[in-house]
Amino acid sequence: MSKIDNVIRPTPFQARVLAVPEDVFLFLGGGRGGGKSFALMLLILRHVQQYGPRARVLVTRRRLKSLLQFAEELRGLLRSAFGPGVAYNMNDNVFRLPNGAAIFMTHCESISALQDTVQGHTYSLVVVDESGEGPPLEVIDQLGLSLRAPGVPLRMILAGNPGGTNHSALAERYVTARDPWAIFEFAGQSWAYAPSTVDSNPHLPEAYQRNFEVLRTTDPALYKAHRHGDWSAITGDFFAGSWRADEMVIDHHDLPPHLFTKLSLAIDWGSAAPCVALLMGTLAYDVRLPDDRVMPKGSVVVYDEHAEFDPRNIARGTGRSPSQIAPALHAMCARSGVRARGVIDAAAEAKTAGRHEDSISDLFRAAGVRVSPARKGPRVPRFEALKQMMIAREFYVASRCLGWLRTVPSLPRDPRNPEDVDTKAVDHWLDATSYGLVGSASGFVVMGSFDGPPPQLPDTGNRIIYV
Repeated sequence: MSKIDNVIRPTPFQARVLAVPEDVFLFLGGGRGGGKSFALMLLILRHVQQYGPRARVLVTRRRLKSLLQFAEELRGLLRSAFGPGVAYNMNDNVFRLPNGAAIFMTHCESISALQDTVQGHTYSLVVVDESGEGPPLEVIDQLGLSLRAPGVPLRMILAGNPGGTNHSALAERYVTARDPWAIFEFAGQSWAYAPSTVDSNPHLPEAYQRNFEVLRTTDPALYKAHRHGDWSAITGDFFAGSWRADEMVIDHHDLPPHLFTKLSLAIDWGSAAPCVALLMGTLAYDVRLPDDRVMPKGSVVVYDEHAEFDPRNIARGTGRSPSQIAPALHAMCARSGVRARGVIDAAAEAKTAGRHEDSISDLFRAAGVRVSPARKGPRVPRFEALKQMMIAREFYVASRCLGWLRTVPSLPRDPRNPEDVDTKAVDHWLDATSYGLVGSASGFVVMGSFDGPPPQLPDTGNRIIYV
């Protein structure tokens, strides 16, 4: 560090980050302005200085524009440390340092982009900044497979703020039930959750901190998330102003099953993605809760849930078949004294043309779970209807439905269609809810054998035939 002209003094937060053992993976998660990105740069600088030609660092952000901004700031830091011998290839976004170390910069939005980035490459340190915005968590997981440089402590470091597409998955993995700075085990690796807030960064002007005060009144939940780094407070843009956990979360013990007109299943099928089954019902009476809240007759309640997802990644399914999942659905319904029957995603009725095989729905029926296709239709009207029910306080969720509470309230809008939820987010609990609201499709679904021409419809004399 003898070539540094100006002394670099880390903030207390950044110094604590640097003190974490190098064999511990890090998640720098907290509010905005906490100094996370510069902490990443300091970690990169130390790594390339210590390990010289053995250091091969990969730095990624989802979008190219924000990556180039990071690269420009990193270039200034590296030249302060190593002098004018730092070479930066702007076409390939690669830093090559005088001591032989290399830093590769890439934006990585998809699996295909990932393959171009890491296929056949070896790294000693992988850094993912702004991980809340992307890339998808399965892409981040695959980046870790390139950590195999010999003779160097291998490490992955993520940084991100509450909110964004990956909010639920990151919170589930690294924040919920984790003590800050305490080392925990996840997927065979040692991790530490390192939070920060704007108070952790004394270099920011007071005007920046005052900017948060606007959110205190306009969006208190977003204020808690961005100002204090509270991952449990964030409410996604989509349900902002509609969802109120303090008013709409209930204890199922206060609502015995006999208070519902009926309780039935709503299933969003997934194999590679999560499979979510909700037990939903409509109240047959006005109900006054012990805390004096009144739930009006006709209110819809998400009463119970069963979800199949990878415990290491809430956005990934388990690959289990309907026959393997069915016993859990029977058990869930039995707890409330009802039979396992309800609606399922209409796509689960599909069969492969020319092949005599059962659909997903058929497999559930064979396992005793009686399902019919949901009246699906466009997503936007279904989600808007749910919003209106929330605003009217005619929609409630039982506190035991942890998957629903961890995902649906924090869902962001689709950046290309603000009236829809971001389809890259974990929206499976929301989809299942919407199927339960719209109910089953009318009529019957008849699947042809595809062996010959389709059967002719009867000539009723009417200009319109209802099928």
